[in-house]
Amino acid sequence: MTAPRGYRSFADFEREEIRPDMRIGWSVDELDAPAVEQELDFDMDPFEAALWEAEQEDAAEEEED
Repeated sequence: MTAPRGYRSFADFEREEIRPDMRIGWSVDELDAPAVEQELDFDMDPFEAALWEAEQEDAAEEEED
């Protein structure tokens, strides 16, 4: 269980707890928080994959003709 969070003012409490969907941007705490570890695959670019697939389809169509 996490520890209760301290707020500097009621406005901070209202912004964080009561109306979080009305915030604009990120807070300093969110920017400094460690990111959730994700495994990123830099070898597979989705745009290159789509281009490669389209080229393969074009080549298959040319072979059929």
